[in-house]
Amino acid sequence: MTTNSGDRPSASPTAPPVEDTVRPAPETSPWPRLVLAVAAGFLVGVLTSFGQGLLPEVLSPLANSSGSWSLAALLLASLSPRRGFAVAVGVLALFAMVGGYDVASLLRGFSPSPSGSLFWCTAAVVVGPFLGWGGHALRNGDRVAPLAAGAMSGVLVGEGVYGLTVIADTTPAPYWWGSITFGAALLVWAVVRRFPRPSSALLAAAVCAVVATAFLAVYSQNLISLFTWPS
Repeated sequence: MTTNSGDRPSASPTAPPVEDTVRPAPETSPWPRLVLAVAAGFLVGVLTSFGQGLLPEVLSPLANSSGSWSLAALLLASLSPRRGFAVAVGVLALFAMVGGYDVASLLRGFSPSPSGSLFWCTAAVVVGPFLGWGGHALRNGDRVAPLAAGAMSGVLVGEGVYGLTVIADTTPAPYWWGSITFGAALLVWAVVRRFPRPSSALLAAAVCAVVATAFLAVYSQNLISLFTWPS
């Protein structure tokens, strides 16, 4: 039996077509990161309290710094992929820092200050959402990133200027110069890595100057006295 050399076997009509599709990776739940951020915030509060008795003199302001807590909340919020969860982290992490600080103070034999705790919890509600949103914006480089970078840098610079001008007699100047330097470095990093356009860089620098000035003016007031009950 002979075959025609020109004949070719035909493709099976039942063969499934080959699809060149890429399935999206399954979205991970943001809840574990939220819990982790709150736990980390609690740990920051504990370390802050114990740091007041353990840090060397040149770093002692670190354990009494609103800038360090603000930066910690912003960094923890940047770990959340969703904006809403990042905003929640900004608030809850600060609450956890207050709780961790008070618990550690009790363990050290000190009574937490009700007025101080109330003040920082109020600050968590007022400032926390902006820190959370800012952390998310810096991570993703969206249009509000210049505002976030400028505000965070302004807090660090403003606190540094406050330390050098208002409490210079009782605190080490090198720490406050370090705060100013770190705030400026954060601004430069954000400009280079997140929004290199000149207009965005100028906006971030302007926000930094405004926030630093406002921080100095507000922080110079004894705001905690507003949360103290008359005896």
